[in-house]
Formats: sequence, structure tokens, C-alpha cells
Amino acid sequence: MKTLDQLQQVFDALPYPVFVKNAQHQWIYGNKAFDGLMAGKDYLGKDDRDFFPADQVKVFWTEDNRVFAGEESINEEEIGPDIFALTRKVPFKFPDGSTGLVAIILASVTTTETLNTTKVNYEAEIKKAGVQLQRLRESSARRAVELEDRLSLAEMQQKMTMTMAKTDSATGLKNRLGFESDLASSVQTYGAKDRRFGLAIIDVDRFKQINDRYGHPTGDLILKTVGRRLTELPDVFTIARWGGDEFAILTEIHSDDPTIMLEGLEEARKYVFRPVRAAGRKIDISGSVGFSIFSEDAHSADELMRNADVALIIAKRSGKGMVQPFNQKIRDGLSRRMQLARDLPDAISNGDIRPFYQPIIGAENRMIHAVEALSRWTHPKYGPVSPDEFVDLAHECGLGTELDTSILNIACREVAAWLEDGTIAYLSVNVTPTDMVACDFAERFLACLARTGTTPTHICLEIVESAIVGNLDAARTNIQRLSEAGVMIALDDYGTGFSNLRALLDLPLDKLKIDRSLIEGIGTNNKVADLLTSIMQLARTLKVGVVAEGIETNLQSAFVTSVGCDLMQGFLFSRPLSYDALNTWLSADQQQIA
Repeated sequence: MKTLDQLQQVFDALPYPVFVKNAQHQWIYGNKAFDGLMAGKDYLGKDDRDFFPADQVKVFWTEDNRVFAGEESINEEEIGPDIFALTRKVPFKFPDGSTGLVAIILASVTTTETLNTTKVNYEAEIKKAGVQLQRLRESSARRAVELEDRLSLAEMQQKMTMTMAKTDSATGLKNRLGFESDLASSVQTYGAKDRRFGLAIIDVDRFKQINDRYGHPTGDLILKTVGRRLTELPDVFTIARWGGDEFAILTEIHSDDPTIMLEGLEEARKYVFRPVRAAGRKIDISGSVGFSIFSEDAHSADELMRNADVALIIAKRSGKGMVQPFNQKIRDGLSRRMQLARDLPDAISNGDIRPFYQPIIGAENRMIHAVEALSRWTHPKYGPVSPDEFVDLAHECGLGTELDTSILNIACREVAAWLEDGTIAYLSVNVTPTDMVACDFAERFLACLARTGTTPTHICLEIVESAIVGNLDAARTNIQRLSEAGVMIALDDYGTGFSNLRALLDLPLDKLKIDRSLIEGIGTNNKVADLLTSIMQLARTLKVGVVAEGIETNLQSAFVTSVGCDLMQGFLFSRPLSYDALNTWLSADQQQIA
């Protein structure tokens, strides 16, 4: 207790605010300087939400979570209008083993928007102090020297504070604040001279896997190495660690030929992402680059950053390890995506995104056995939108659950007559992977069936492997609850990943759906044929049925039938059809397919 009191006395004697937070972001200690900053001790037991707006709280907590995860941090945090606190935070373990952090606020600095005003005020103070200095020199040389030393120290401290506020502590490069300051200056300078410069955002591919496999010290070494190599590139005049595993650079542009420019960027990418030696081993690394040009692609700093970021996303989606300049095609795609994102909520709520149904055929009797509901959207401006595009967009916008629920509601009502008269045995529907691990998903799904009057035994829920392997316990709880209610469970896209066989043995699965990528190899790849045969043997062991997706040829149909596949689905039998079109198809006595 005596030691604790002494430690508190030390903290209270410091001129800098010091505070301690627990893992719930609650303040549990503050020294006297921090009490003064917060106007008392009313903050104890509370968190940032009690004192700051939501957007600032999000920034605070993002940085805090990095420290809770074991990283030290020195960063600028906005604590008032145009004022940043330069705060250093270090991880802290409490005696009970729980995680927290200790922080010290080193200084407060203004943002770049108020920096000029601050400079003017500061220069005025310097002039004022200069007059006093002259008077003091006339009366006392010793006091004049002391004052001059104080002024020099103040200038040095101010410069150090501003430098620290704009520097990334891990790599020594500029941080986001420093980069944004340089970017704003470059836009002003180059814009006035009608000249071009480039902005590149660079991402270390699969950095999380590197951290997981080799440890955080190795990950930190790789970030420092990439940062150092970026400083060695010619024509680069600003380099920053943008955050996490991303870097940003500003570079001169000397050629109007896009081919030459792209070749230069690719050579730079290869140079930066050479293998790194760490702990006696060579680690291969790669990186993706998104690039945008001022003022060819953008006329403001924000637009330039946004364009480079979009180009980086496309580079990573295209297979990583690529350089992607921003271009007109990307601009058109971005405009289209933004329009689709704006229209998506109304399209879901108004029922403009509707289910189309693809027949699932019995392998032996070639009779229609079931249908799978697949989302389709015809946009008033763009026409038919690919499901891959709008389903992915729905997930990004947090609308995946709403989309699934809308399709389930419409489909259950439309196929009710087919289920009732035995035309089909069940309706197959898909689920968003994040929903599969939500704690209340099973109850929400069953409630939706109840509202539409659909018997659970008439529904087959298709889930992807990643939804199981990523969070097995949560997925198991939902799957078991649905299975107990009578819902059939199908493992979709089977064969595309590294299946967790233990999970397959533990879960109440009813069907495996073999992915179309395997079916495509029938007749051209003997290993695929052997693999499909092995999958059928596994299915028999697990006592689950097998559905082959993507059947497009008679050869594929004959092969999967010969190895014991129960059901088939694909363009050989029918493309996905609207309710009316499929109803006509069924009425034309095409339940049996040759």
C-alpha cells in the first residue's frame, strides 16, 4: 500500500496528464494533471462516450484496441475543436490478469488548418519577447542570456512536439497527420504551377497471416523494412505509414506515357517487396498498389486519396501483388457502385430484388425434386445486375440480413403451392455467413418461416464452409437448433476450401453441395474424377445426400450419376427462372428431363 501511495505521489508530481483505462475503455485512475484537464474526478468509472461525440470515440477506441492487443502507441487524438493531444499509450496487465493501458498526454498541437494562425501568434510572441530581450540586454547581460536560452528551448520543444505529432513511432515515417499536411501543401503548390504528381497507397498482402505465423516482432520488422525500402525509391518526396499494414507515398511524375509510368511503378513494387530475412529465415512478401494522379484523376486531396484507395481495392481483388492505376473504367465503376449502394435499400424494402428459382433434379429419375432461390435484381438504369455484385455490396453496406430475409419471405409465399401439392419436396435458400454465427439467427429464421406459414421440413438452408470453420461453436448452436426444428442443412460450395472434417462429423448436416469448379474438371482432369469419387464415399460415411452444382454437359451428368450423386443442378436442365416462368415450365409437363 505504501508503494502504491508513493507511485501515486510520483504521478501527481508530473506536469503531464496521466490516466489508466481498463479493457472496457473506462477510466480507473488519473493523476492531478489529468483531474485538472477533466475538471475533477467525475470521469472515474466512465468512458469516452460520456465526454466526446461518437466519431471521436470511434477514433479513440480504435487506437485503444491496438494497445489492448499488445502494441505501444504514440498518436495524435482530437480532444477539442482543431486541437490534438499527443498521447503515448502502453499496454498494462492488472494483478487479476486483465488487460488495460497507461497513457500520458505529452502535448497539445493544432491541426494543419489552424497551424498558420498559430504560427502568426507564435511569431508575434517572438517579436514581443525580442523587444524585452533588448531591454534586458541593456540592463543585465546575464538575464538576457537566460531569456534567449528559454526562447531557444521553447522553439526546439515546439518543433519536437510538431515532429512527434506527425511521426509514426513504429517506423519513423510520417503518420496520417504528417502525410495529410504534405498532401495539402502539394495540392496547393502543384495546382498553382499546373503540374502533376502521383499518390500511391501500398498494402502488404496477407500481413495478418504473416503476424499469425511468424509473430508480431517479425511483422514489425517487415513493416520497418518496407518503409525503409520506400525511402530508397527515386522521385518519392513524401512517405508515410498510413495505418496498419498500409503505406502512402507522394511521387514526382516525369512521363506522360501511361505504359512507362506503369512499368516504373511495377519495378518499384518489386524492389520494395523483395524477401525479408528474419530470425534466420527468408520470408517472401508481396504488396498491392493503388495509384492516382493529381490533377489528371482528381483536383482535391480528398478525391485523390479516395481514387487511390479504390484502385488499391481493385488491385487486391484482382489477385494481389499488382499495381492498379486509377482510370476511367474505375471511375465509371465507382459511379455505378455508388448509385447501386444508394438504390439498394429501397430495392430490398420494395421487393425489387426477387427470387429466381433453379430446379434441382433427381439423378436417377430426372424428375424435379426441389428448387433453389437465387436473388436477381434488374436495375432501372443498369439493367440486370450480377448477383455477385449486389450481394457483395449488400454485405459491405450491412444489408445482407435484410436481403436474405426479403428473399426468404417472397420465396416461401411463392412456392407454397408447389410444396403443398408435392411438385417439389423442398425450397433451398442461402444465408449470409455472418448471420450463421449470430446468436439469434436460428430464432429469427424460424420466426420468418412461421410468419409465412412454411413448414421447417420444407426448407433446406445452404451454408458455406467458411461460416462453419471460422466460428464453429456459434455456427453449431444455430445449426443444431434449426436441425431440431426440421430444417435441412446443406454445406454449400464443398470442395473449394480446406474442409474441417471434424466439423462435418460433429454437425447435423443433410447434404453436401459439390462446387461447380470441381464439376468443370470432369472429362479433362482425372484427379478431379478421383476426388469426386472420394467425396461420394465420405458422404456415404456421413450418411448425407450429395447435390452436384454446375452441371452443363451430358458427360458431367452421367459421371456424377455413376458415382452415386443424389441430385443435380445446372444449366443443362434449366437456368434460374422467375416464378411465372418456372410455373409455365412446370405446367408444360417438363418435370421429367431427358
